[in-house]
Amino acid sequence: MSTAEQVNREFYEQALPGQNDYWKKMAAPRFRVRTVLAELKARAPASVVDLGCGGGQLLDEVKRAVPGARLVGVDLSKPQLELNRQRDPDTRWVYANVDQPMKWADEDLERYDAVTVVEVIEHVDRPAQLLENARALLARGGFLVLSTQSGRVGETERRVGHRRHFTTSEIRGLLTGAGFRPERVWNAGFPFHDFSKWYANLNPDASMGRFGDKPYGLSEDLVCLGLRALFRLNSNRAGAQLFAVAKAD
Repeated sequence: MSTAEQVNREFYEQALPGQNDYWKKMAAPRFRVRTVLAELKARAPASVVDLGCGGGQLLDEVKRAVPGARLVGVDLSKPQLELNRQRDPDTRWVYANVDQPMKWADEDLERYDAVTVVEVIEHVDRPAQLLENARALLARGGFLVLSTQSGRVGETERRVGHRRHFTTSEIRGLLTGAGFRPERVWNAGFPFHDFSKWYANLNPDASMGRFGDKPYGLSEDLVCLGLRALFRLNSNRAGAQLFAVAKAD
Protein backbone atom coordinates (compact mmCIF):
# COMPACT_ATOMS: atom_id res chain seq x y z
CA MET A 1 0.00 0.00 0.00
CA SER A 2 1.22 3.51 -0.80
CA THR A 3 1.97 5.74 2.16
CA ALA A 4 -0.22 8.75 2.87
CA GLU A 5 2.68 10.99 1.87
CA GLN A 6 2.94 9.36 -1.56
CA VAL A 7 -0.79 9.54 -2.21
CA ASN A 8 -1.09 13.15 -1.07
CA ARG A 9 1.90 14.29 -3.12
CA GLU A 10 0.62 12.48 -6.21
CA PHE A 11 -2.75 14.19 -6.09
CA TYR A 12 -2.17 17.63 -4.58
CA GLU A 13 1.02 18.52 -6.43
CA GLN A 14 -0.86 18.23 -9.71
CA ALA A 15 -2.33 21.71 -9.05
CA LEU A 16 -5.39 20.93 -11.16
CA PRO A 17 -7.28 24.02 -12.43
CA GLY A 18 -10.53 22.95 -10.78
CA GLN A 19 -9.07 22.68 -7.27
CA ASN A 20 -9.18 26.41 -6.61
CA ASP A 21 -12.72 26.70 -7.99
CA TYR A 22 -13.77 23.81 -5.77
CA TRP A 23 -12.45 25.65 -2.71
CA LYS A 24 -14.06 28.98 -3.62
CA LYS A 25 -17.42 27.79 -4.92
CA MET A 26 -18.39 24.29 -3.81
CA ALA A 27 -20.78 24.00 -0.89
CA ALA A 28 -18.80 21.54 1.27
CA PRO A 29 -15.58 23.61 1.62
CA ARG A 30 -17.60 26.83 2.05
CA PHE A 31 -19.60 25.14 4.83
CA ARG A 32 -16.38 24.09 6.57
CA VAL A 33 -14.73 27.49 6.20
CA ARG A 34 -17.80 29.24 7.55
CA THR A 35 -17.75 27.03 10.66
CA VAL A 36 -14.00 27.32 11.25
CA LEU A 37 -13.99 31.11 10.83
CA ALA A 38 -16.89 31.46 13.27
CA GLU A 39 -14.86 29.61 15.91
CA LEU A 40 -11.79 31.77 15.25
CA LYS A 41 -13.70 35.06 15.27
CA ALA A 42 -15.36 34.15 18.58
CA ARG A 43 -11.90 33.84 20.21
CA ALA A 44 -9.89 36.42 18.20
CA PRO A 45 -6.46 34.68 18.44
CA ALA A 46 -3.34 36.79 17.96
CA SER A 47 -1.64 33.98 16.02
CA VAL A 48 -2.91 31.10 13.87
CA VAL A 49 -1.14 28.11 12.32
CA ASP A 50 -2.87 26.16 9.54
CA LEU A 51 -1.54 22.59 9.32
CA GLY A 52 -1.90 21.21 5.80
CA CYS A 53 -2.37 24.69 4.37
CA GLY A 54 -2.18 23.75 0.68
CA GLY A 55 -2.49 26.87 -1.43
CA GLY A 56 -3.16 29.04 1.62
CA GLN A 57 -6.82 29.72 0.81
CA LEU A 58 -7.99 29.25 4.38
CA LEU A 59 -5.33 31.61 5.72
CA ASP A 60 -6.43 34.22 3.17
CA GLU A 61 -9.86 34.12 4.76
CA VAL A 62 -8.49 34.01 8.31
CA LYS A 63 -6.57 37.20 7.51
CA ARG A 64 -9.85 38.96 6.76
CA ALA A 65 -11.76 37.37 9.65
CA VAL A 66 -9.11 37.99 12.34
CA PRO A 67 -7.28 41.16 11.24
CA GLY A 68 -3.76 41.54 12.55
CA ALA A 69 -3.27 37.90 13.52
CA ARG A 70 0.18 36.45 12.90
CA LEU A 71 -0.29 33.66 10.33
CA VAL A 72 1.74 30.52 9.58
CA GLY A 73 0.99 27.88 6.95
CA VAL A 74 2.51 24.40 7.20
CA ASP A 75 2.46 21.94 4.31
CA LEU A 76 4.14 18.92 2.75
CA SER A 77 4.52 20.41 -0.73
CA LYS A 78 7.63 22.54 -1.26
CA PRO A 79 6.53 23.71 -4.73
CA GLN A 80 3.19 24.87 -3.32
CA LEU A 81 4.85 26.65 -0.42
CA GLU A 82 7.13 28.51 -2.80
CA LEU A 83 4.11 29.70 -4.78
CA ASN A 84 2.49 30.76 -1.51
CA ARG A 85 5.57 32.80 -0.55
CA GLN A 86 5.51 34.62 -3.87
CA ARG A 87 1.80 35.36 -3.56
CA ASP A 88 1.73 36.26 0.14
CA PRO A 89 5.14 37.13 1.63
CA ASP A 90 3.52 38.47 4.82
CA THR A 91 2.50 34.98 5.93
CA ARG A 92 5.20 32.57 7.12
CA TRP A 93 5.23 29.31 5.16
CA VAL A 94 6.87 26.23 6.72
CA TYR A 95 7.67 22.86 5.16
CA ALA A 96 6.83 19.87 7.37
CA ASN A 97 5.38 16.38 7.15
CA VAL A 98 2.97 16.47 10.09
CA ASP A 99 2.36 12.72 9.72
CA GLN A 100 5.84 12.22 11.25
CA PRO A 101 7.36 13.26 14.61
CA MET A 102 8.28 16.94 14.29
CA LYS A 103 11.11 18.88 15.91
CA TRP A 104 9.70 22.39 15.72
CA ALA A 105 11.97 25.42 15.89
CA ASP A 106 12.22 27.17 19.26
CA GLU A 107 10.32 30.12 17.79
CA ASP A 108 7.37 27.80 17.16
CA LEU A 109 7.18 25.57 20.24
CA GLU A 110 4.16 26.51 22.39
CA ARG A 111 4.01 29.98 20.78
CA TYR A 112 0.60 30.08 19.07
CA ASP A 113 -2.96 30.85 20.14
CA ALA A 114 -4.74 28.72 17.55
CA VAL A 115 -4.09 25.83 15.18
CA THR A 116 -6.47 24.82 12.40
CA VAL A 117 -6.48 21.29 10.96
CA VAL A 118 -9.09 21.36 8.20
CA GLU A 119 -9.70 18.15 6.22
CA VAL A 120 -6.20 16.85 6.98
CA ILE A 121 -6.43 14.16 9.65
CA GLU A 122 -8.24 11.77 7.30
CA HIS A 123 -5.24 12.00 4.93
CA VAL A 124 -2.55 10.79 7.33
CA ASP A 125 -1.38 7.37 8.47
CA ARG A 126 -0.72 8.55 12.06
CA PRO A 127 -3.58 10.77 13.24
CA ALA A 128 -2.33 10.73 16.84
CA GLN A 129 1.06 12.03 15.66
CA LEU A 130 -0.59 14.82 13.71
CA LEU A 131 -2.43 15.99 16.82
CA GLU A 132 0.72 15.75 18.96
CA ASN A 133 2.49 17.96 16.41
CA ALA A 134 -0.39 20.43 16.60
CA ARG A 135 -0.34 20.44 20.40
CA ALA A 136 3.39 21.23 20.46
CA LEU A 137 2.71 24.51 18.64
CA LEU A 138 0.05 25.78 21.03
CA ALA A 139 0.64 27.88 24.10
CA ARG A 140 -1.16 26.62 27.18
CA GLY A 141 -4.78 27.62 26.85
CA GLY A 142 -4.53 27.85 23.07
CA PHE A 143 -7.11 26.05 20.99
CA LEU A 144 -7.43 23.77 17.99
CA VAL A 145 -10.19 23.81 15.39
CA LEU A 146 -10.46 20.61 13.37
CA SER A 147 -12.69 19.35 10.59
CA THR A 148 -12.83 15.87 9.07
CA GLN A 149 -15.32 13.25 7.88
CA SER A 150 -17.39 10.46 9.42
CA GLY A 151 -18.84 7.40 7.70
CA ARG A 152 -17.44 5.25 4.94
CA VAL A 153 -14.64 6.36 2.63
CA GLY A 154 -16.08 6.76 -0.86
CA GLU A 155 -14.15 6.30 -4.09
CA THR A 156 -13.87 10.05 -4.75
CA GLU A 157 -12.42 10.50 -1.27
CA ARG A 158 -10.03 7.59 -1.65
CA ARG A 159 -8.70 9.13 -4.88
CA VAL A 160 -7.84 12.42 -3.15
CA GLY A 161 -5.99 10.66 -0.34
CA HIS A 162 -8.45 9.84 2.44
CA ARG A 163 -7.09 6.97 4.55
CA ARG A 164 -9.95 6.64 7.04
CA HIS A 165 -12.89 8.51 8.53
CA PHE A 166 -13.72 9.01 12.21
CA THR A 167 -16.52 8.93 14.72
CA THR A 168 -16.89 11.72 17.26
CA SER A 169 -15.77 9.37 20.04
CA GLU A 170 -12.61 8.44 18.08
CA ILE A 171 -11.70 12.10 17.56
CA ARG A 172 -12.41 12.89 21.20
CA GLY A 173 -10.10 10.06 22.27
CA LEU A 174 -7.33 11.13 19.91
CA LEU A 175 -7.55 14.73 21.14
CA THR A 176 -7.41 13.71 24.78
CA GLY A 177 -4.45 11.42 24.13
CA ALA A 178 -2.53 14.26 22.45
CA GLY A 179 -2.93 16.62 25.42
CA PHE A 180 -6.10 18.47 24.44
CA ARG A 181 -9.29 19.01 26.38
CA PRO A 182 -12.15 18.66 23.89
CA GLU A 183 -14.68 21.47 24.28
CA ARG A 184 -17.04 20.33 21.54
CA VAL A 185 -16.96 17.49 19.01
CA TRP A 186 -19.95 17.24 16.70
CA ASN A 187 -21.31 15.91 13.44
CA ALA A 188 -23.11 18.11 10.94
CA GLY A 189 -24.22 18.18 7.33
CA PHE A 190 -27.34 16.04 7.16
CA PRO A 191 -28.96 15.72 4.69
CA PHE A 192 -27.42 17.75 1.85
CA HIS A 193 -23.71 17.28 2.59
CA ASP A 194 -24.28 13.54 2.95
CA PHE A 195 -26.40 13.40 -0.20
CA SER A 196 -23.79 15.28 -2.27
CA LYS A 197 -21.10 12.81 -1.17
CA TRP A 198 -23.32 9.86 -2.07
CA TYR A 199 -24.22 11.34 -5.45
CA ALA A 200 -20.60 12.16 -6.34
CA ASN A 201 -19.64 8.53 -5.72
CA LEU A 202 -22.23 7.16 -8.13
CA ASN A 203 -19.85 8.14 -10.95
CA PRO A 204 -16.47 9.13 -9.47
CA ASP A 205 -14.81 9.73 -12.85
CA ALA A 206 -17.49 12.17 -13.96
CA SER A 207 -17.66 13.94 -10.61
CA MET A 208 -13.93 14.48 -10.33
CA GLY A 209 -13.56 15.42 -13.98
CA ARG A 210 -16.30 18.01 -13.76
CA PHE A 211 -15.64 19.47 -10.31
CA GLY A 212 -11.92 18.93 -9.79
CA ASP A 213 -9.89 18.69 -12.98
CA LYS A 214 -10.96 21.77 -14.94
CA PRO A 215 -12.09 25.35 -14.30
CA TYR A 216 -15.80 25.70 -13.58
CA GLY A 217 -18.21 26.94 -16.22
CA LEU A 218 -21.71 28.32 -15.92
CA SER A 219 -23.37 24.95 -15.25
CA GLU A 220 -20.86 24.10 -12.50
CA ASP A 221 -21.32 27.54 -10.95
CA LEU A 222 -25.10 27.05 -10.88
CA VAL A 223 -24.75 23.63 -9.23
CA CYS A 224 -22.48 25.15 -6.59
CA LEU A 225 -24.86 28.04 -6.01
CA GLY A 226 -27.80 25.69 -5.51
CA LEU A 227 -25.85 23.43 -3.17
CA ARG A 228 -24.60 26.35 -1.08
CA ALA A 229 -28.21 27.45 -0.57
CA LEU A 230 -29.26 23.92 0.44
CA PHE A 231 -26.30 23.52 2.80
CA ARG A 232 -27.70 26.40 4.87
CA LEU A 233 -30.46 23.97 5.86
CA ASN A 234 -28.10 21.23 7.05
CA SER A 235 -28.26 19.88 10.57
CA ASN A 236 -25.62 20.93 13.10
CA ARG A 237 -26.18 17.75 15.10
CA ALA A 238 -26.02 14.95 12.52
CA GLY A 239 -24.24 14.12 9.29
CA ALA A 240 -20.93 12.97 7.85
CA GLN A 241 -19.12 16.27 8.39
CA LEU A 242 -17.25 16.28 11.72
CA PHE A 243 -15.94 19.31 13.62
CA ALA A 244 -14.00 19.61 16.86
CA VAL A 245 -12.80 22.46 19.07
CA ALA A 246 -10.31 21.61 21.80
CA LYS A 247 -8.10 23.48 24.28
CA ALA A 248 -4.44 22.81 24.94
CA ASP A 249 -4.04 21.66 28.56
